[in-house]
Amino acid sequence: MTTKSLLFYKQPVMLDKVKHKDLKLKKISGYDYAKDVNSVPVSGLEFFNCSRNFPVMFVKNNSEEYIPIAVLSLKTQGHSLGDTWENVYVPSFVRRYPFVLEANQGMVMIDAEAPQLQEEEGEALFQEDGEPTQFLREIMAFLDNCDKSYKLTEAYTKALKEKELLEPFKGVIKFADASLKLDHLHVINEQKMYEALSDADVVEWFKKGWLAWSHAHLHSISAMSELVKRLPKKESTPDPA
Repeated sequence: MTTKSLLFYKQPVMLDKVKHKDLKLKKISGYDYAKDVNSVPVSGLEFFNCSRNFPVMFVKNNSEEYIPIAVLSLKTQGHSLGDTWENVYVPSFVRRYPFVLEANQGMVMIDAEAPQLQEEEGEALFQEDGEPTQFLREIMAFLDNCDKSYKLTEAYTKALKEKELLEPFKGVIKFADASLKLDHLHVINEQKMYEALSDADVVEWFKKGWLAWSHAHLHSISAMSELVKRLPKKESTPDPA
């Protein structure tokens, strides 16, 4: 697991049918656990849903690989969505908490400090015989789908890197007394994309959904205005370079 994949998890541990046999999940509304982040990773399958509310950009990790993220805020820490995130798309990265799949073995992990997990009340995770309940099986299926979508997205971002289609974002946000450059974020160069892709590439990217993802990403850049609307009134609008 990488630090980025465990943003909200204070004490990640493997879910154990013996140790956690009486554990339950109590439904708690809201996403208070995500209040301190200004972006979260997203899969290509989520680009369209994200594009209505958040710019989908690319950032480099420590291995110099690109990761697509939904930019939630222009703040250095946190966002202005409150706990309920009303009227915006909530990425699966946020919705899956307090569960996550361990990357190598595909085992379910939990945040042992999550208030949603308790023994007093909620939906049981295990049956008397130690087998997962239907409720936990549905969670596991959701986690598996998330994991598969992230792996498909890894192949997509590797292709973008190989084709050298990503470049620093040139937008600038002007404040009352300063400007904020966002060149740590990367975007696809649309013109270069079609120049670099052969006819065979275009067909392949179309079949894999990568062309659609690319256009959804490009469309999402206009959602930068949504982030500006959430800034304090004294701060002005973006001035794209």
